Amino acid sequence: MGSLAFSKAGPAAAVPSVLMSPAALPPEIEPVRPLPPAPLPPAVLPSRTADLKLVVGSETEQTVVTLVGDLTMSTACILGGVLTELVDKGHRFLILDASALDSCDGAGWNLLLGIRWRLATVSGHLRIVGLPPRLARLCAQMELAEVFGVGAA
Repeated sequence: MGSLAFSKAGPAAAVPSVLMSPAALPPEIEPVRPLPPAPLPPAVLPSRTADLKLVVGSETEQTVVTLVGDLTMSTACILGGVLTELVDKGHRFLILDASALDSCDGAGWNLLLGIRWRLATVSGHLRIVGLPPRLARLCAQMELAEVFGVGAA
């Protein structure tokens, strides 16, 4: 087996300059083109469209946002964008009607806490109404019922 020695200038100095410049290649040899980026593997791409629908309505001084579907890691950004835009436009009292909400994971609860905090910084308030019994129990177990006014009249 042979060995390859490099000068102090490193491996690039050992490569003839003819190989380093595509213009210096003979016309019958095509320069190597970089490959296009590989597509993302299927596991990284969303497997289905977002399963959350929002209906935003405004009453006198309260804005009601009706949640329909699943509030999960993959859909929290949708609700977050809508609620953030409402707060930025001056809506201070938001009511989330969750009567048609099927599920809410940790990302969903975390988003709701963040929006509540943001509203509190501008003297606003977030209240959740109509939580289905299973989600209301979960909210109570996480000690968030009082935070979101769940069960309050």
